[in-house]
Amino acid sequence: MLAFLDDSRRSDEVISTAQEVAASSDARLTLVAVAVVEDERRGCCDLRSGLWNRMQRELAAEQLRSAQAHLAPSVLATLAVAEGPSVEESLIREARSGDYDLLVVPDERRSMLPWKAGLAERLRTRVACEVRTPRER
Repeated sequence: MLAFLDDSRRSDEVISTAQEVAASSDARLTLVAVAVVEDERRGCCDLRSGLWNRMQRELAAEQLRSAQAHLAPSVLATLAVAEGPSVEESLIREARSGDYDLLVVPDERRSMLPWKAGLAERLRTRVACEVRTPRER
């Protein structure tokens, strides 16, 4: 099982749901935070991309450290930082790279635009594993 953590209060719900599912099914749990990174131009004096990428990686690592503190002592979880051009692309790569049967993502507020799908809906069409939110326990 793969559980996506973002920098919001909703991550606590993801951790709680992931722990419950992992404990009830004796599943392997991986907590993943995403670092949205940009391509760095070599030989250029523009250092913004490098600084941005370093900050994104540090924030993702901090999210994982914070989440680890909320895990029950009996739960063993692997921590991973997924990198990519967007949250969605990073999660797709991570889900495809492992043998995951379930991906838990935070609930999102419904968009005012009826044609705009949330992260869970978009991922369901692009990954082979089941995608669930804490609301869908």
